[in-house]
Amino acid sequence: MPVDFSLLPPEDSVPEPAPSRRVWGIVFVVMVLVGMIAVLLLWPDGAETRPWKFWTSMILFPVGVSMWIVLRRYSVHEGRKLDADLYNEAARRYRERVFEVASIPLAVMGAAYRFTADKEANAVGGIRSGTVKLMTQEPIARNAEPVRARWLAVPGMKSEPGKKEEDLVRQQQVTQWLFAELLDALVPRIQRLPDRSDLVVHLGISNALTARENEALWWECWYGRELRRATVVSPADGWADLMALDAWMDQEAVQQGRQARLYVFVQLHALLSRTPPAGASEAGVALLLVPDAFASRHQLPRVANLHRPVRGSVDQSNTALANALKWGGVGASEIAGGWQTGLDAKQAGALREAAVRLGLNTPATDLDQTVGHAGMAACWLAIACAAASLSPAVRSQVVLAGIAGKAESVDCAVLRNTGPP
Repeated sequence: MPVDFSLLPPEDSVPEPAPSRRVWGIVFVVMVLVGMIAVLLLWPDGAETRPWKFWTSMILFPVGVSMWIVLRRYSVHEGRKLDADLYNEAARRYRERVFEVASIPLAVMGAAYRFTADKEANAVGGIRSGTVKLMTQEPIARNAEPVRARWLAVPGMKSEPGKKEEDLVRQQQVTQWLFAELLDALVPRIQRLPDRSDLVVHLGISNALTARENEALWWECWYGRELRRATVVSPADGWADLMALDAWMDQEAVQQGRQARLYVFVQLHALLSRTPPAGASEAGVALLLVPDAFASRHQLPRVANLHRPVRGSVDQSNTALANALKWGGVGASEIAGGWQTGLDAKQAGALREAAVRLGLNTPATDLDQTVGHAGMAACWLAIACAAASLSPAVRSQVVLAGIAGKAESVDCAVLRNTGPP
């Protein structure tokens, strides 16, 4: 679950300044004088005033009692101060331990994505520079209005108007093509995984095929490359956004495992029988992630460190972004660039203001305006682009992703380069 900073023990306030020496000096003198007067008044009539008992009572009793009262006042203050110091030290150590455990990143062994069949056009530099833009074009479906959207035109795909059945065939072809492209890019990294490790494939596909049909296409591509044994996880509610990584990090904090995860997301739309949604894009993304300790222990290659994502409300995005930077161990001025998706103009404006207040002045590349919104694959496409942007010169990137159905929330995550500068 997300780390709630408000639940961490706060530091206790240190007591007020020490008692005034001048004031308590005067109090001491007054109490001594009052004590002496009390001894004189209470001394029995007719009793001698020269014996040692009289002078002992006259001096030691007022001075001793007054001194005890004054020192007691100082000891109470010092005791409270010591209690506060000990509590604050324990709270600091606890918070540091929580932060140390929760800030352990995931190692990104590989990242691949496709939103066009043109490999050069997929380059992250073109997206960042604005060369790649979401354009208005004529749809394939009959009697349809021009739409600002992007779709995949892969080799052998039918590009003429058709019925739903023909759309189904097309989506099957495109899904298989995407699986092949993504796997070909990651095969060398998958083969580097230790034999004793567990590989779990999280398959998130949004198309017209059934889950069983998509899984059959996946295994066909997988075994066609003679890859190792793996397990495919069925989709579940809430696992398709970045907070799925937060839950995995919590598991690793409790017990370090040997599980590698391959997150694969594909977003397709009906194209031959009807017009795709405005502003949408078809895309496929694959990310090979392993726990940091596992990667270090087996000396696995990595392209980036993906730090714990933070979810927060758009109205308080300053807090969410600041916490994401904490997990990444970077200052706002160290962020070389950013990637955003799933944010409307109001949300983007609020995040931009929050970033500027923190000192993050580099504007984020809006994937919705360049590539188009990739639906289920959108936030993962942003992660893949951020990972591909890192280099010895570009040390860190931030990802800002809106959540479908939760317009008031946003996810923030930091990726860092792991090589020498």
